[in-house]
Amino acid sequence: MHRRYSLFLLLYFFFLPFVSAVEPYVESKGQVTDTSQFVDTKVSWLNSKFVKQSVAPAALASTSLFVLSIPDLKFKIQEQMNWNSSESINLFDDELRYVPMGAVAALSLLGVKGKHSIWEEMAIGGLSYILADFIVYRTKIATHITRPNPIYGNESFPSQHASMAFVGATLLHREFGSVSPWISIAGYGIATWVAYARIARNRHFLPDVLMGSAVGIFSTNATFWVFDALAPKFKNGLSYAPRLTETGGELVLSYQF
Repeated sequence: MHRRYSLFLLLYFFFLPFVSAVEPYVESKGQVTDTSQFVDTKVSWLNSKFVKQSVAPAALASTSLFVLSIPDLKFKIQEQMNWNSSESINLFDDELRYVPMGAVAALSLLGVKGKHSIWEEMAIGGLSYILADFIVYRTKIATHITRPNPIYGNESFPSQHASMAFVGATLLHREFGSVSPWISIAGYGIATWVAYARIARNRHFLPDVLMGSAVGIFSTNATFWVFDALAPKFKNGLSYAPRLTETGGELVLSYQF
């Protein structure tokens, strides 16, 4: 029975980001140069990028809240899906959550041209992680929900692993999705596996990973919106660079008025 639930979850997770994953590639292949087709340039707010890029996280978050609203539903789902609660099999979710973000750096270093420079990608990625982590941490503290296995504490909702994985996958998609849809599909596929593995290992409930994924996608999109809106205004006077310190590292920002 758990196989049926597992397949449904994987397909659900994968379908929503997939709609966004193929969009930039299709648009880049379907560009039209005939300006007569653009006489009416007024675009409805429903067709704005803000709405389109909010569909997937809104659907994930809504599904999470829906499952939570039905008594005992999350426990019934958990019973069918926590097949690796003994952790006899290493699902590598702790390691794979970093892979999409690592792929962003690897592609940039290999010379694949993204939408931003590698330093801008670092800034966007760092800010996205900070925003997502803040939302996840504050929500964990506010909700105080016990994990499926109580020995791991009472900070179950939402999943930080899922959030981190989907931050990296969304950054990978936004930067390199127009190069090939398979890059986006690979990134979201890995993030989906991380979210699924958290349930299989009995570390999180389904609503936890759904909401964590929604936070990761939305936080990254929101960071892109703000960065792309403000960067042109500060580009001439703003400089930023990473710097090593005794305790680790930091990103130094400076602006010349």
